[in-house]
Amino acid sequence: MPDFYLPENVFTKLFLSEISDISDFSKNFLPSAVISKNLLTNYNSLGIIPTLDLIHHPEFYISSKIGISFNALLSNAYLHFKENQHTIEKLYLKGDVSSNEVILSKILLKELYDIDLTPKLATPDFSIQDEHALIVGDDNFIDELFLEGLSFSEEIIELIDAPYVNFVLASQNEDILKHFTEKHRDNFINGHPESDDKIFSDFSKNSFDFILVNLQHVIFNFEDQDLEGIKTLLQLPFYYGLIKNMIDLKFV
Repeated sequence: MPDFYLPENVFTKLFLSEISDISDFSKNFLPSAVISKNLLTNYNSLGIIPTLDLIHHPEFYISSKIGISFNALLSNAYLHFKENQHTIEKLYLKGDVSSNEVILSKILLKELYDIDLTPKLATPDFSIQDEHALIVGDDNFIDELFLEGLSFSEEIIELIDAPYVNFVLASQNEDILKHFTEKHRDNFINGHPESDDKIFSDFSKNSFDFILVNLQHVIFNFEDQDLEGIKTLLQLPFYYGLIKNMIDLKFV
């Protein structure tokens, strides 16, 4: 049975909840940053990976029809800036941090504030009240941190003038990727059905309501604009001098 690797967050759980039958894959939740490594060592697998992982893994096939894209306020990450601070000398990354947050936060700070800054990973005892931070994953909703943060998705959408494709469906094995896409794409075409409340069991009512109101802006069924978002996103590191060559994408 092929392995299916996923980051553990509310959006991948919603993704799974909309699939009618996934018994032909073995589901494995892992930190976002290690999923591509697992795909690399396990040919008979597929996974939902951070889009910018493709910089280091251009050999992966990616689905042109299924993934996780944001086109408005709802986000898997939120920026938190200290009050009454006129400069940003440090930005800490906390949570399920991936290549997306490391690279895009650097580009975003350069674009918005003309700051050349390398973000740092937060230590376990990090307090959000102490520093500027980018919080990634469900902590934004468990602790209601999103209420005081800026949507990272919105900032990236404005930067690239396209949807922010946070995650793509990828595999070394083209046949496995085709099989999954052909079998399950129809599950996502008609938008989001009623979700299983157990997915939100750790969230407050404020977080639950916020996600449900904005859920229409999370896209699992890609359209042309999402594919343009992927291409534009992967051009950014080249334009900002972070990589030497453009990436050739292998869409399936």
